[in-house]
Amino acid sequence: MTTTDLATPGRVHHRAATRAARRRFLRAMIVAGLWFWLFWSWLVLTLPAIVERWGGEADGLTYDAAGGPVRWVAFAVGVVVTAGTLTVHVAAGGTRRSFVDGGLRAAAVAGPVLAVLGLLLTFAERATYARLDRYWQGPAAALDVDTPTGIVVQVVGETLVVVTYLLVGVAVVAGYRRLGAWRGTLLVLPLLAPAALADVATRTGLFALWLRGGYDDVAVGVVCAVGGALVAAALAAVVATRVLHPVPFRP
Repeated sequence: MTTTDLATPGRVHHRAATRAARRRFLRAMIVAGLWFWLFWSWLVLTLPAIVERWGGEADGLTYDAAGGPVRWVAFAVGVVVTAGTLTVHVAAGGTRRSFVDGGLRAAAVAGPVLAVLGLLLTFAERATYARLDRYWQGPAAALDVDTPTGIVVQVVGETLVVVTYLLVGVAVVAGYRRLGAWRGTLLVLPLLAPAALADVATRTGLFALWLRGGYDDVAVGVVCAVGGALVAAALAAVVATRVLHPVPFRP
């Protein structure tokens, strides 16, 4: 029997455990994403009309004013699923690595869907402001979303942002489990570094509100937005795996 033969059962078991984790994360993303978009689409598209009806002025951008809220849905899913199912996952024979891999793959599936929905909501909001004959601030995006390149960069970048935020959520729960309430809270800020990097690279989200405005050069925008977001997602995966690895489990 060769070393490859001995390793095959381990790889098969890892793939099975990863699929199980992916299903848990993806199920939570679907449920949370559905409720989020039902509520948020209604808010974004009706709030300007409501403000106008009562004599106010609907200036600004509702979606981006909240710092790209869909990423916080991904973060919440990472927190909730990790807090609720990590112990069960490991007890069933899974590993911490397969748990992180499952979360990453679920976010990679849900991310493009959420990114496209966000882009469609941006266009719908612009049409709403145009119908009201009001100033529209425009989206926070690395490049102009009226161009094919800008659309692709926005979708790819937002997908990587979703991946990053979900994995940061996993890491935050792991940090609290390792260090407890007080020291875990001190660890939260450094663990948010990948999320901040993703925001700054894509010029979107809460951490990049001070950078509002896209890249002036298209080539620079593509490299910085996609490349920076990819680095952020990879960093989040490494951080989540490292922080999760020594997490103790108590009966």
